Amino acid sequence: MILNTLYLKDWRNGEENKLSFSPETTLICGENAAGKTNLLEGICFFAAGKSFRGCKDKELIRFGCDQAAADIVYTAGGIENKMGVRLKKSARRVFLRNGVPISKLSEFLGAFRCVIFTPDHLDLVKGAPEGRRRFTDMAICQSFPRHVAALNEYNRLLIQKNAHLKGDTIVPELLDVYDERMAVLAANITVNRRKYLAALEESAKGFLCDMSSEREELSLVYVSQVDGSTTAELRENYKALFKAKRGAEIEKRMTLCGPQKDDFIILINRRSAKVYGSQGQQRSVVLALKLAEGEISKSLTGEYPVFLLDDVLSELDETRREYILNRIHGRQVIITGCDESLKDVLPKAQIIKVENGRCL
Repeated sequence: MILNTLYLKDWRNGEENKLSFSPETTLICGENAAGKTNLLEGICFFAAGKSFRGCKDKELIRFGCDQAAADIVYTAGGIENKMGVRLKKSARRVFLRNGVPISKLSEFLGAFRCVIFTPDHLDLVKGAPEGRRRFTDMAICQSFPRHVAALNEYNRLLIQKNAHLKGDTIVPELLDVYDERMAVLAANITVNRRKYLAALEESAKGFLCDMSSEREELSLVYVSQVDGSTTAELRENYKALFKAKRGAEIEKRMTLCGPQKDDFIILINRRSAKVYGSQGQQRSVVLALKLAEGEISKSLTGEYPVFLLDDVLSELDETRREYILNRIHGRQVIITGCDESLKDVLPKAQIIKVENGRCL
């Protein structure tokens, strides 16, 4: 998969930018807050259907403007495709695929795929569970777009249920309706996450073994409030859990269980990487996970995704920096950085300079 062009209009701090990319390596240079990450955010939006920074759509619209636009042209399977998104403060966003409006996000996702690696990902091992859930769900949604539909419906019901629990009058029959549907969705979400993490572990294990000269073995353990090997088992177990927690939820006036509480534990040689791993080991694990994400995408689609490295090379020591650059050689890579010395590391890279939101 190759990203050919990106067009952004009133996106973040940029008025209008149109960029063409090398099919190999592109280096985007600029000072802090110049707008480098905003470009990658625009690219990644087409893979995730949202900002990887976790912000709302209206925050993507340039200050003082009412709308923003983004378009890409990319090649997949030897065929050129176009995708677009239109954001408005006063209306719902609009997705376009080859000029045709798309009503469902699940129909938009999966066409364009990327792997994004930011300095925030370096805290994936020792950070909060929310970051690990976001990492997992974003990767799954690119390969299995229906996962985002289950997530969105579950989160909508979760908000509604919590609002009801905080209300003046609680209706048990309405809670039964919420819990019945949420159990179905929760089972699907948990199954998808477990399957993906099993594949991720298998691939990432090889990368970490390679980086550590076969001294370190990686394991990923999914942590959920329910057990079950099938979707049907999980659904019934979620129903039982919601029922058992009903009294406590009414007392606390909030939902206390579900896949929004799930996590996964990262082990190195069967010991917690969060507790016992050195900073170097933790960063090696994250490198392995991000490289494995790309391998899984290729195994499912036949093509590597586009790799986006957002100011991450300066955060890595020389050994790990060389490792990731060697491993993604031969794939399209778009890199941002403040350090001009990156030009020496990447002598054949296309160079794009950014100043105050404008690409030069």
